[in-house]
Amino acid sequence: MTDTHLMPKWYFTAFVLLLAVLALLVKSIFNRLSKINFLIYSYFISFICLIQALYGILQWLKLIPSVGRFQVVGSFDNPAGFAACLCAGLPFIFLCLKEVRGKKQKTILYLLLLAVVLAIVVSGSRSGVLTIWLYPYIPFKLKSKILISVCLILVLLGGGYFLKKDSADGRLLIWRCSLEMVKDLPFCGYGINGFKAHYMDYQANFLMEKPNSGYMKLADNVSSPFNEYLNIMIKFGYLGMIILISGILLLIFCYCKDPKYEKRIALYSLLSIGIFSMFSYPFTYPFVWIIICLDIFVLMRGNIVLNIQKNYKNILYVFAIAVCSWGGIKLYQRINAEYQWGKIAYSTANENLAIYYKLMSVMGNNPYFLYNYSVALFELNRLNESLKLALFCNRYWADYDLELLLGSIYSKMKDYDMAEIHYRKASLMCPCRFVPLYYLYELYKEAGNANGMLSVGRLIMDKPVKVNSMQVMQIRNKVRRELSYIDIN
Repeated sequence: MTDTHLMPKWYFTAFVLLLAVLALLVKSIFNRLSKINFLIYSYFISFICLIQALYGILQWLKLIPSVGRFQVVGSFDNPAGFAACLCAGLPFIFLCLKEVRGKKQKTILYLLLLAVVLAIVVSGSRSGVLTIWLYPYIPFKLKSKILISVCLILVLLGGGYFLKKDSADGRLLIWRCSLEMVKDLPFCGYGINGFKAHYMDYQANFLMEKPNSGYMKLADNVSSPFNEYLNIMIKFGYLGMIILISGILLLIFCYCKDPKYEKRIALYSLLSIGIFSMFSYPFTYPFVWIIICLDIFVLMRGNIVLNIQKNYKNILYVFAIAVCSWGGIKLYQRINAEYQWGKIAYSTANENLAIYYKLMSVMGNNPYFLYNYSVALFELNRLNESLKLALFCNRYWADYDLELLLGSIYSKMKDYDMAEIHYRKASLMCPCRFVPLYYLYELYKEAGNANGMLSVGRLIMDKPVKVNSMQVMQIRNKVRRELSYIDIN
């Protein structure tokens, strides 16, 4: 697949859940449904966390190669997903510790706990470290717990900020622009894909209004607000937050009504996800969703009882089986489409266009697919079709790469004014990058605009380098040579 880390996890999870739900429905029809044993699930989750933690620790020890530019990521592509899943599963180890009786078994579980905590720490995830320390397992009275928690929050937030100051300031920029989005559409939000569809436009506008801001060198291509509560407000507005808060209060009520230890563990698990959600994006990962669903089920079990007659129950079961079967067919179509797309994603052969066209019925709402399809059309010089698809993609996705593509399409169509608009917008979205300015420089050169060429060329030469890559060196060397030739003449 084109996304080798996240999408396979989602598809595998959806497939397993569909099979599990179908099995439960069939058993329910024949009255053979057994009660869910939360302890068994806790052991299973603890085992998964152990495997993931050992994977990360081996990466930290450099015994297993890491993925990308991060050293400790487990089976993920970044430390955030790795730490989020371990933090969500960590409380279940405590339930296993409480229930187990043998000394040897307890020792094994303590070692498991140590491995998970160590993996979170060495991942370098500040949100993960903060979440560990805020678990309410400290054996103090309530007032002492609150005081210790507040002190730890202040210490860890301050330390985490100065540990990676540029990264923290970058998040402040994201939150600031995200709040502007909320202010413009506060009640109902922008919809499911609201952040991807609009955020980068807001960032570009903010940086255009504040060209001397310290955020200029920190702004980059962003796909998440790094705060799930802010994400909910962007997508669903204040209405979404009211529903979320109501749901949280309902779960707290369910716990207070029947405060069993397993319900406390479920509450701690949700609390850890809630804390992590303040500074990261745990809802991106299917494992976290599974944990959330299990926690909600445990907290609400015994509090909400539905009395439905047997005849109606069987009708509902049959209907649910039909829905699951339909979902299975759709899942197969989507996975098959992902595999076909993965085979042609990095090739621009003319015969691939027929496959792209065929996949549109399944993948036509995926902005990454639309962008990839538009690039393929552009490479084959089918500019009108490429432009139409890129503009359609722009409805779902405001993105730096998409702006560069639109600029390149217009440039090739000799519409230099529109190309300039998109290149400048891409430069505003990510001011630290050299490529938009270089494309603009080449555009002015092609259009015979010597003044524009000199102006942008000097910007490129005076621009501070954030990451001194080979591409940046080549751009600056070429511009330096050409500017010196212009000065001589």
